[in-house]
Amino acid sequence: MLSSYWETNRVLSTVDLLIVGGGFTGLSAAHFTYIKNPSLRIAVVDQQSYGQSMASTRNAGFACFGSPTEILTDIENEGIEQALARVKMRYEGIQLWLEMFSSKDFDYAPDGGLEVFHSKEISIYEKTLDMLSLLNSELERHIGFKEVFSPSHGINDSLCYGIGIAGEAGLHPGKLHACLLTSLQSKPIAFLNGIAIPPLKHWIKKKGIWHIPTASGWIVSEFVLLANNAGLSQLGENTVPGRGQVILTQPFAHGLPAGTYHAREGYMYFRTLGDRILLGGGRDAFRQQEETQNTNGTKEVKRYLEDYLTTHICPGKQVSVAEHWAGIMAFTKNQRKELLSKFLEDKVLTVGRMGGMGVAIAPRAAQDAVHQLLS
Repeated sequence: MLSSYWETNRVLSTVDLLIVGGGFTGLSAAHFTYIKNPSLRIAVVDQQSYGQSMASTRNAGFACFGSPTEILTDIENEGIEQALARVKMRYEGIQLWLEMFSSKDFDYAPDGGLEVFHSKEISIYEKTLDMLSLLNSELERHIGFKEVFSPSHGINDSLCYGIGIAGEAGLHPGKLHACLLTSLQSKPIAFLNGIAIPPLKHWIKKKGIWHIPTASGWIVSEFVLLANNAGLSQLGENTVPGRGQVILTQPFAHGLPAGTYHAREGYMYFRTLGDRILLGGGRDAFRQQEETQNTNGTKEVKRYLEDYLTTHICPGKQVSVAEHWAGIMAFTKNQRKELLSKFLEDKVLTVGRMGGMGVAIAPRAAQDAVHQLLS
């Protein structure tokens, strides 16, 4: 529907801080801003409907800080200090969720995790085992957690090797998002949903205040935090969107212990959800196709996930898929995973590019962003 003159030529909202993005990062930023300065007028704007997001409510619900092979790959690409500093942020982010809300309210299930390896990946498995002592000592130094990783068994003849991950958990991202919304509704924070924010070049600055045109009217704010993660790819900044597709089975006797599972350096991931299995990933096999902001899933990836499920996770079992959806993450164009946090203009800060770990890192990144923007 085209906007009318009456809609575009009005001031829709005047605030001190505009937060663009109503996912975990944006809502956490509103939470920490209010704690820091409750007198500030705050608005959160998102182009999605209220209660929905591009990634926060569309992921696999892993509260994880990285599988061994993923962390080792990050160390190789970025160096040990940067890779482990990011692991620390993820771990601290998960602890923040547990401080902010009751774990029961978002189905937090600390059942532990397992990285599994295919029977043909024995060399990768053995190399990873050789590095466990280093990883454990570094994680103890960074997060104070002893013996995070330990040799274990796989789950069947196909995925026959395993490494246990202590401290990992699953959660219900939809309920966690609702916890944030509920806590913020009692505060003087405006929610502007269904509104797209145009690129920075269309904004106007008058006397130190940003005037931002939208199809529903102007939004006026002194400070702006761009926390729309994959949406930051429109700014360039070495950022590309990455679609993550997920399938959820019908209930069946899968026989897997409760927990979260990783494979192929984190490109495949699955978890138990009661008597169902939730499986996501495959982006590495469809990389170019999945660098999109289109949230519609594809038949090709769905078939790929179904084949992995019946061939490797539950071989020989009859499995039916009940649901299929996708979320949009944000990554770098190279192999590095630096969080994007920088000033684009005076009083305009970006925070995003979570590298597929937004559930864990979002509140910690939001906390830092609020401090940086408002200090």
